[in-house]
Amino acid sequence: MAFLSLLPSRTLLTHIFHSALTGGLLFLCLIVNVTIIASPTPLTILITSTAESLPALPADDPPGPQEASYLQQPLKAKAAEGEDVVFPCYLKSDVDEGAVEKVKWYVQSLEGRRNVLQGNETVEDVFAGRVFLSGDLSEGDLSMTLRNISLEDRGLYLCAFISTNSTILQGGGTKLSIRKGLGER
Repeated sequence: MAFLSLLPSRTLLTHIFHSALTGGLLFLCLIVNVTIIASPTPLTILITSTAESLPALPADDPPGPQEASYLQQPLKAKAAEGEDVVFPCYLKSDVDEGAVEKVKWYVQSLEGRRNVLQGNETVEDVFAGRVFLSGDLSEGDLSMTLRNISLEDRGLYLCAFISTNSTILQGGGTKLSIRKGLGER
């Protein structure tokens, strides 16, 4: 496990978030401490391999109203056609259950970006009846379940949350690989 501490300029920080929002994401598991202030802010990135388990989040004081920590894991998920997959996504601070509409999931694939969920509402027909938020929002668990997966569901699944101060927090994504079902050859 490697820890990197960076003191990026505001330009670099803007570029990182812009890249994350436009789909140019790193295939990393990130813990990002974001503080909104007028000066440059420290950015801490935790890099871990998929073979290692992530440490538990510290039980320190919850972040203030303009500060939050965000985590999405794991980097990869594998399943066979027809199975259900849970995509874990966690926000360190507690989330008001009324904030469900502030949760968004989308998938980046070779065909481009497709919106999966906005709140607990299916955005595209291809996901209708197969996808829902399955975590406990009051615990900061923004996890999503996708049922009866098919080969067309391959891609990088990303979780985003819009905080009360309109900051968009986004995970590093989970790459879904799918193998053909056992009954097909």
